[in-house]
Amino acid sequence: MMFGRFLGWFLIALTVVMASADAVLALGPADYSGIVTADLLTLLTGGAPDGTDVAPSLLATASGMLLDLPAWVMVGLAGTAMVVAFRKRNKRFRFRRTGGTF
Repeated sequence: MMFGRFLGWFLIALTVVMASADAVLALGPADYSGIVTADLLTLLTGGAPDGTDVAPSLLATASGMLLDLPAWVMVGLAGTAMVVAFRKRNKRFRFRRTGGTF
């Protein structure tokens, strides 16, 4: 649980750094070319993600749309999902007897 929360917060911090770097690139004098998710997956896995493993359907279209998003959006969503999934939860006693009659 603690490792998942730590990794989620690390991904959120990485998202802030990536978004600020993307903003600096956008405001620079050169041609703007941001880092998309497909580029990030290529850097992490060593190969370009292609659509050969996905049947040509709505799933292929959705995966293509996700790979075209900026990389900081997908990393931020993954970090937020991890922080929410591994959050501390209060123990709730659903069937605690209150002392009264039913």
